[in-house]
Amino acid sequence: MIMSPLKYITLLCIAIVMYSCNDTKKTTVIDKETVVKSGDSRPNIIFIFADDWGYGDLGVYGNTEVVTPNLDKMASEGTRFTQFHVTSGVCSPSRSSVITGHFPARHRVHGHFAGNEVNERRNMPNYLNDSLPVYLPQTMQQAGYKTAHFGKWHLGGGGKPHGDPSAPEPKVYGYDEARVWNGNGPTWKGDQKWETTRFMDTDTLWVQSSSRIAVDETIDFIKENKDKQPMFVNLWLKDPHTPLWPSEAQRESFKGLSPSKETYYAVLKDADFHVGRLLDSISEMGLDDNTLIIFSSDNGPAAYGPSLEAASTAGLKGRKVDIYEGGVVVPLIVKWKNHVEKNKVDSTSVLSTVDLLPTFASLAEIELPNDYAIDGENISSILENNSFKRTKPLFWEWRFPKENSNHWAKGAVRHGDWKLLLNEDISKEELYNISKDPFEKNNVAENNKQVVSELKSLWKDWKKDLPK
Repeated sequence: MIMSPLKYITLLCIAIVMYSCNDTKKTTVIDKETVVKSGDSRPNIIFIFADDWGYGDLGVYGNTEVVTPNLDKMASEGTRFTQFHVTSGVCSPSRSSVITGHFPARHRVHGHFAGNEVNERRNMPNYLNDSLPVYLPQTMQQAGYKTAHFGKWHLGGGGKPHGDPSAPEPKVYGYDEARVWNGNGPTWKGDQKWETTRFMDTDTLWVQSSSRIAVDETIDFIKENKDKQPMFVNLWLKDPHTPLWPSEAQRESFKGLSPSKETYYAVLKDADFHVGRLLDSISEMGLDDNTLIIFSSDNGPAAYGPSLEAASTAGLKGRKVDIYEGGVVVPLIVKWKNHVEKNKVDSTSVLSTVDLLPTFASLAEIELPNDYAIDGENISSILENNSFKRTKPLFWEWRFPKENSNHWAKGAVRHGDWKLLLNEDISKEELYNISKDPFEKNNVAENNKQVVSELKSLWKDWKKDLPK
């Protein structure tokens, strides 16, 4: 029997309605690149990245003088990790890995972005390559997330004399909304919004208010979008990077300590307070169950200013700039209610910032292009309370003269439990078994020549693929 066109259309419509009712996670195409899901259960992701916050600068990581009740509470409601690595001992290279999923040397980001003449001397571009096929925020955007970046950028721009005025604004890399410092585009003046790029380090009110205003912007963004599509937010704090000029009210809790500790601890406490405000707001908005919140730092604590005396690596060797553990191992606290185990310490998973892009893409249920070679690995197993067994090596390099670095090493590779540090011409090495010697006290290179040889080969092979 031949069905009439009207009856056929009617039955087709009924079938579509029934299918839609039975498939609450159906993918709906908005355009060629962006998808959202009806009945979306994918988590919101809030990534809090502090600046120069040392491994030992939290109560929950063993500090008995610092006051960080909100981050300590976050750890009690989630899991903290003891082997989370950034890809450099300084900020710009470390941050580039979050955005690209690559070790920074792949894009010639060898040190912090500075004035154009300094960048040229260092064989660096003036900003992070803006023509790659993949960026973290762009990936999340294409997966149907609403994306935002509030706080520090430092991947190019920020106003003369310390940044290229022609550098792309962060939105170019895939953010729907952005307000930053150390970058181009909208920023703040004092604690008020400012619509153009400016150099801010002499702005006392901004220095004292930076954590508050970045958190305010994040809370407003979450409130505006909480009933729409899932959200991805980078909240990148300035604190406790210099300059440090806390107000008298912020200093009050630490009167009687040395001037450096009074200053540094006041800044940490203020940042912790405002992170606590964000956590409380997420809870009050009923978003706890479906929001993954991550706290970490871009590198170890500085070896100058108040940080030199007051900041802590909890005994790890080295500090900012160094590629010893104290420069590249940082706090990592992960909270996701009813997913991540409470009050857990994971000391076996070896993790890195290059892992964030593939992991967040997995949570967003979007596949990365096959021809985009990610240096990291999908570590989403840690969100299911399983330890992660790393298969790829980690690499670090430092190409410049000492510049406050207290050691000779210009390169390092870690694979398994072993970490090898090398000088520039790889004629000198130090080898540590990090699982047994996290403080890098016992150089065992002499007794493990085969391990040294294998790690040197990994290093040489990696270097061959880098741009000159």
